[in-house]
Amino acid sequence: MGILDGIADPVRLGLVRCLAEGREATAAELSGRCQASGSTIRRHLEALVSSGIVAEVAGASDGVTPGRPAAPFSLRPEARESLVRLWAAAGHHRSP
Repeated sequence: MGILDGIADPVRLGLVRCLAEGREATAAELSGRCQASGSTIRRHLEALVSSGIVAEVAGASDGVTPGRPAAPFSLRPEARESLVRLWAAAGHHRSP
């Protein structure tokens, strides 16, 4: 799957843009920023991770809070570079 195929969906494009603006974010943080339900965000993040556009890091436990720690997501550097080139070729002067 190419980078355009990976971000062709409006929700995925929104996720990529949110991740391009910051460093890392959890699915819950992205859900708030992209105004989509948690399940929708998780489904699209899974697709972006499997396509190699987004990286997921295992969340670290603080030893106090119960349950599985939230995993942060980030835009892979090579995906960021490809997106910057695509935006430049399309005449956009801002980051993805």
